[in-house]
Amino acid sequence: MLQTTLTCKKCGSTALRKNGSLKGEPKYQCTACRYQAVFTPAAARKAVQYAQVEQLLVERVSQRAIVRLTGVSRPTIVKLAKKSAHQPTPPSATEPAANAGVG
Repeated sequence: MLQTTLTCKKCGSTALRKNGSLKGEPKYQCTACRYQAVFTPAAARKAVQYAQVEQLLVERVSQRAIVRLTGVSRPTIVKLAKKSAHQPTPPSATEPAANAGVG
């Protein structure tokens, strides 16, 4: 099982306690500074950001525009662009087959 450590966005403390829920997501309260919020693990946040970056790369948006839109650093965008360039693209369902109707 993967264990994630949540940290307070305000003070950086890991001393959090569960304090209710908001729209089905658990709310936590920092026992150090009393800050309360819905804390999402960094891995989940980054996965959403990276998916958005990959979608923008497919749409041929410039890297600097992607930085402004998503907040992801440019070297990370370059890394994701290189990674996605090496993955084979599956054929789309809307594209006709190359040999369809021949024969």
